[in-house]
Amino acid sequence: MAKWTKYLIPTAIISGQKNVSSAGTAEALGSATDIISVTIKAKSSNTGNIYVGGSDVSSSNGLILEPGDAVSLDINDLSTVYIDADTNGEGVSYLALK
Repeated sequence: MAKWTKYLIPTAIISGQKNVSSAGTAEALGSATDIISVTIKAKSSNTGNIYVGGSDVSSSNGLILEPGDAVSLDINDLSTVYIDADTNGEGVSYLALK
């Protein structure tokens, strides 16, 4: 086993939910938190799409999540993941491994 793999073993789970206040405005998924990965799921109650990406995410460049869709990302900081929405107040739930 490679020596570095011990650093990739999760030691905690962070769960949360995030709603986009104003559709068309990218919002960070969470505050600066060291993580290994995150799984993001669009709420099944959403009526529109959610868009996942970087700080410039929008409906024209984000990964599209329809209601109930999910995506997993290997990333080291929760605050670098952004979401946008088609509809005010809609959002996602997430589980991050730390």
